[in-house]
Amino acid sequence: MIEVEKKFQPTEEQLAALLKDSEFVKEETLHDIYYDYPDYGLFKKRIYLRNRNGSFELKIQRGDGSHEEISNENEIKKYFETEKNISDFVQGDLMVSINVITNRKKYLKNDISIEVDEMDFGYKCIEIEILVASEKEAPQALEKIKALAEQYGFENQKASPKRKEYFRVKKPLLFEEFYGEQLK
Repeated sequence: MIEVEKKFQPTEEQLAALLKDSEFVKEETLHDIYYDYPDYGLFKKRIYLRNRNGSFELKIQRGDGSHEEISNENEIKKYFETEKNISDFVQGDLMVSINVITNRKKYLKNDISIEVDEMDFGYKCIEIEILVASEKEAPQALEKIKALAEQYGFENQKASPKRKEYFRVKKPLLFEEFYGEQLK
């Protein structure tokens, strides 16, 4: 599956309007641990190996901003060209690069997923997301996301990616290296 998503930071009023006619699905706590090589070689290539609540997932960013998601352990092992199980590979070859806990409230509005996230380091945002089966469906999904955001007036309030904000708050020297932005 290909995840097409955009993050936003609407005002409380805009968020309330968006959620008014949405179906509440669930609330959950996510513990995400991202792994990387000591030189952050994966992160620099926009490749993210994470363990979310005990399950590994590999996310590979595409040029259009969407991500290919691989959750099958054998496919992840194939990507890393390892015979070890993923836990052993991570323990022996990688390090923890990000460790964050998120409180997530998930809603549905028609066929569009809305996730309201609050991270343990103080960052809040929403993700509007559609899963598609093929790359050719991604542009249409992105247009649906943009139209929904525009309908509620927050299309220009794009939020910074959570990983970027984590580095800005928790690891400012790496933030400056990765994003070329000076912290004030």
